[in-house]
Amino acid sequence: MLRAEDVKEEFLLCPICTKEFDEEIHTPRVLPCLHTFCQACMRKILKQNLLVCPFCKVEYALPSDGIYVFPKDSTRRNLIEFLRVRKRSSDILCKDCPDDNVAEDFCKECCIFMCTECTRAHKRSLASRGHITMNIQQLQASGPEVFQKKQKCTKPGHEGHPLMFYCTRKGCDKLVCTACTVCDHDKAKGHNIVNVKDIHRQKTTELKKIFKMLEDEVNTAKLISQQTEQELLNIDIKEFEIEKEIEEVFEVCQKALDLRKQELKSKLAALCENKKSAMQYRAKTLETFVDDVTSAKEFGDSIVHHTDPTEFIPLHLTLYRRLKMLTSQKIKKTFQVESPIFDPARMDDEFERLVRSMGQLSTTVHTRKLNFRRGRTDIGTSGAPTPSVEGDVRIGDIFCPAFLFDSDTVHQYRELSDDFRSLKNQTMGHTVQLPYSERRLKKYRGAIGSRPFPQPGKHYFEVNVGFQIHKQLDNVNFLFEVGLINRRSDIDQGHYVYDHSNAWSLCAQHCEEHMQLCQWCRHGGRNHAHTPLSAIDAGTVVDITYGFLVDTDQRKLTVVDCTNQKKLHTFSNVEVTRPLWPVFGCHWPSKIKIEMTLRTGSDINNIPALLLT
Repeated sequence: MLRAEDVKEEFLLCPICTKEFDEEIHTPRVLPCLHTFCQACMRKILKQNLLVCPFCKVEYALPSDGIYVFPKDSTRRNLIEFLRVRKRSSDILCKDCPDDNVAEDFCKECCIFMCTECTRAHKRSLASRGHITMNIQQLQASGPEVFQKKQKCTKPGHEGHPLMFYCTRKGCDKLVCTACTVCDHDKAKGHNIVNVKDIHRQKTTELKKIFKMLEDEVNTAKLISQQTEQELLNIDIKEFEIEKEIEEVFEVCQKALDLRKQELKSKLAALCENKKSAMQYRAKTLETFVDDVTSAKEFGDSIVHHTDPTEFIPLHLTLYRRLKMLTSQKIKKTFQVESPIFDPARMDDEFERLVRSMGQLSTTVHTRKLNFRRGRTDIGTSGAPTPSVEGDVRIGDIFCPAFLFDSDTVHQYRELSDDFRSLKNQTMGHTVQLPYSERRLKKYRGAIGSRPFPQPGKHYFEVNVGFQIHKQLDNVNFLFEVGLINRRSDIDQGHYVYDHSNAWSLCAQHCEEHMQLCQWCRHGGRNHAHTPLSAIDAGTVVDITYGFLVDTDQRKLTVVDCTNQKKLHTFSNVEVTRPLWPVFGCHWPSKIKIEMTLRTGSDINNIPALLLT
């Protein structure tokens, strides 16, 4: 039964004037768009036979009947009476007498409230003595259906006749009384008369079918709306990632420009130094010539004025030879000076055109479709670019993406196989010269997967870990790690990712509790679960395969031991607003030889049964 508190008060008020609907001034009338207003407000917003719905702005051109063409919303009237009886019964007055007595009874046939005296008179009257009446207490124990009012015919001469039939003839489509079926809706004239109860059942069935169809559409719309919200978030994430990528690319370009600028400055300094040295040498030569001439003249003046002729003659010969030598040095009246200049070749219009064309921004179309599997609905993706690459497979509702180790990220002290499927920790002192890469890991001793796991759905991959201990381990030895992290920039902050709040990790480390090697499931620096893996003695050999199931819909990551068919742990509340990147690390090459091999995409033949239950 409907409870009074379940009825929204605003449902009973006109949304324009906020007055309660009634049967007189504020009669509720419903528009074809299913928005209901009182007829008093409809008259106010009606302009030249055109009514515009204040909510959805749909326009209705009205015939001469005006607003009366819109049907009364009897549902609201019935609910108003229902609430009045439940909440304000003492305010209900008799509608059958002028004394304004408090109503005690209700006639279901006439749909009026009556006081005790009027009820007695109602039952004595020949026309109404068969009517069913209910007292207020009975009404309060009933639902709003008791206030449902049977419509009567309004055709002159038929007043008061119950509308018991419905004419389905095209152009009629109306409720009629028995007299109408004889006078105006004769079957012989092509009218089709149906009992009102039959047409009620038919129309109700039709409505149920339509609502069932719309319910499926609504569920679809809700799912797409959820996906749209996720895609809006993904655009923000993508903007952040692309901004960072642009910064990195232009940082490389800026470094190249800075390097070229430094080269030009160095060349300029060398060129100017060379030219200054030549000019300084020439200035020194001229200065020496001036000094030599000045000295010769002073010597000549001295011997002319201060020597005897017999002394002069031998000195004159020496002075003469010196002067001959000085006069043989011809001083050019002009000289060339080489001054450095800068030619900004390809740096004006051509460079500006190059800069304007550097990098391109565009969008790609993502087609989203709904997949219905195993009695549940989830959102999958198809089209370009989900992205789908060669080797991707789907097993049931689980997607197995094909990916490898990203060779541009592998640490210089780690060794990657030629097919990028296996990662090894190298022996100490052995270093492979790797090509330069801005993305190469510097602290984290491992590599990153070549693809992240996007929303939505389930994603699965496996890692086979084989190792051989050749020196006994101690309590500081951390062997390997397989993790998922949603901030790629955080990976290289240290040697592990398990202490990050946005990373979820399986790792192997010496355990003081078990005094052996244990496998740990960690997140945010906390241990969520751990179990023994192997001994720590030299000569120990282990070969084990781990499976990782990422369920972005449920925000869970489950780690299983595929070799022994055991679930190690399920992480909940995994943050999936950003794509999850797989990350792999292996350590202590001085004590252990480790090889991690990926099994992804078509390498996966089946999903462990314990993940399917």
